[in-house]
Amino acid sequence: MIRPLWAEINLKALRDNYQAIRLYVGEKTRIIAVVKQSAYGHGLIPVSRELRSQGVDFFGVASIEEAISLREDGFKGDIIVLTSILEEFVSYFLEYDLIPTVVDLGFAKKLNKEARSKNKRVPIHVKIDTGMGRLGPGYQQAHLFIKELMNFKNLNLEGIYTHFPVADTDTVFTNFQIEAFNQFICSLNEDNISFKYCHCANSMGIINYPNAHFNMVRPGLILYGIKPCLNCDLILDPVLTLKAKVVFVKKNKQGSSVGYGRTFLVSEEGNIATIAVGYADGYPWALSNRSKVIIKDKLFNVAGRVCMDHIMVDLKDDNDVKQGQEVILIGKSKNHQITVEDLAQESRTIPYEIVSRLSSKIPRIYKYFKVETKQEGQQVIR
Repeated sequence: MIRPLWAEINLKALRDNYQAIRLYVGEKTRIIAVVKQSAYGHGLIPVSRELRSQGVDFFGVASIEEAISLREDGFKGDIIVLTSILEEFVSYFLEYDLIPTVVDLGFAKKLNKEARSKNKRVPIHVKIDTGMGRLGPGYQQAHLFIKELMNFKNLNLEGIYTHFPVADTDTVFTNFQIEAFNQFICSLNEDNISFKYCHCANSMGIINYPNAHFNMVRPGLILYGIKPCLNCDLILDPVLTLKAKVVFVKKNKQGSSVGYGRTFLVSEEGNIATIAVGYADGYPWALSNRSKVIIKDKLFNVAGRVCMDHIMVDLKDDNDVKQGQEVILIGKSKNHQITVEDLAQESRTIPYEIVSRLSSKIPRIYKYFKVETKQEGQQVIR
């Protein structure tokens, strides 16, 4: 491998995480494995293949392109596109046997017409808004919307769902959403309208709101071993490790500056290492002068601003680090660990952004290996 920057994807950890989720929600609850945005930066096809080997038969994606990639890779199960698609592209849902999210009548009308012309009946999932304010009619008006959808004879109203905006921070509002969603479903039942699948639980919903499981859930972040909250009942293994190499080491005099803006001044004469990763690779600029890296099982501070292609690290008086040395940006050594959650906290963003913005140009290496995790001071080998 020529490039001194790569990500290692632990497929065993992915498998373990899925099995932990399956055990947690129970066998009767259907799982939509959310692999949108290239499986949260982990790689759509390798991740989906591994999940398929574990019995996953329902994937959630963010685009038609991702859905087509799964079909072309031979996946025969269900694929739902978890966003609104412009009506001019309805033909793809029939050509590739995909499940659309339906949020407006114009799209439904066009889809129904296309399905009728091909003598097909298309399953759809209707999204209603209980507080996210993004897609779908408000639950107060959705009853009429669904009745109108029922007039389209070539559409099968298979599923209904909603989404949580504050499941990690506001239990009162989230429980309000769950109750509103539940009451809405009950009101539909009174009119003899029912759906095969009802779902609203994302990763946080799965963990903290058992009353939100209904008969289908949508794990995303937790599949990849990233915790959506500090108090997480599930034992999860991080799937992604991000590594780079030292490309240059130099001794800097006391008072000399490092990086753009001269935001870091060397406090005393010591070594500065240049590492082959930057914001163009998805390593956040906000980590300038804030984050740490692991080299030879030691923690070192990032010195100065994150550059497009490089970061600099303050080695101080350490003379053991040489050019070509491996650097852990996300991952663990024997005694230290840097998690996706750590980088998100340091850069004042969310873990979702850290992994999903990792450049597709970073080589991904897929393998199985045991993960050592520490829990309450104990070491567990999985």
